[in-house]
Amino acid sequence: MFRKKRKLRYKINYGYSKISKKSKKRSPAIKRLMNKKPSKVFAKLKKYLVLMTSLSAIILGIYWLFFSNYLTIEEITVEENTENTTAIISEEIMNCITNSIGENIFFIDTKEFEYKILERFPGIEEVNIKKDYPHTITVSFSEFAVAANIINESQTIKKTFVINSMGYAVKENVENPSLPYIRIKSDEPINTENPVISSNKLKFILETKTYFEDKFGMRITEIQYKKTARELHLITENNFSIWLDIEQPAEDQLKKLKKALIKLDIYTESLEYIDLRIAGNNGDKIIYKRR
Repeated sequence: MFRKKRKLRYKINYGYSKISKKSKKRSPAIKRLMNKKPSKVFAKLKKYLVLMTSLSAIILGIYWLFFSNYLTIEEITVEENTENTTAIISEEIMNCITNSIGENIFFIDTKEFEYKILERFPGIEEVNIKKDYPHTITVSFSEFAVAANIINESQTIKKTFVINSMGYAVKENVENPSLPYIRIKSDEPINTENPVISSNKLKFILETKTYFEDKFGMRITEIQYKKTARELHLITENNFSIWLDIEQPAEDQLKKLKKALIKLDIYTESLEYIDLRIAGNNGDKIIYKRR
């Protein structure tokens, strides 16, 4: 009455087919190509050629660096970076390193030259030496700023100098009217190989001048520095001098004068000097002399 349905079963064989089975068979030519090994002689020859090429390159490089003229120094240039630079300094710097002309630029120690220049020229604040391959050395430098005019009066001669902020004389028998004037009296002429004034004393002098002019509204025309007595005399535009102890803070000494203005009119009085060096019991004692 009822017919049974037949179940059909299908078996799938993945990766298998008659075509794939045939494809496993390779041609004799392909088999020969795959079984063929590189020649040992050719491998050795290739290795030898690579080695020889490398050695040749190294030898050529050594010759180029050590023995050829390609990296020989032929020129040294000095660049001047400040308006204070003099032709004499540039020329002297050039003379310091001219013996390097003809040497190999690759092996020049620029730091050694920089140290040599800074040691020889204390007026130079910074120096930089650069290699401009293949033949040039370039030197650039800057000097310390000029700070004051020095008038040195000794028993035998009177000279003027311009000193920099480190106290060294950078120009002789020259004046710069825009800078303060400092007069120094000495038994012997100043030795310009050393600082004319130490940098800390110079800073004290210049800061004291500026402080007085700002606080009292009176111009200082000249400064007298008495090294042995450790005194500083400020010569004002009203033609009187103010005596200060260079070993004591200038601000404290000038504050005494500020308090004394109630009784002492420095703007109208005819004065010869005001001595602020001596400290009284209350620290406000001043000594002065009228003309």
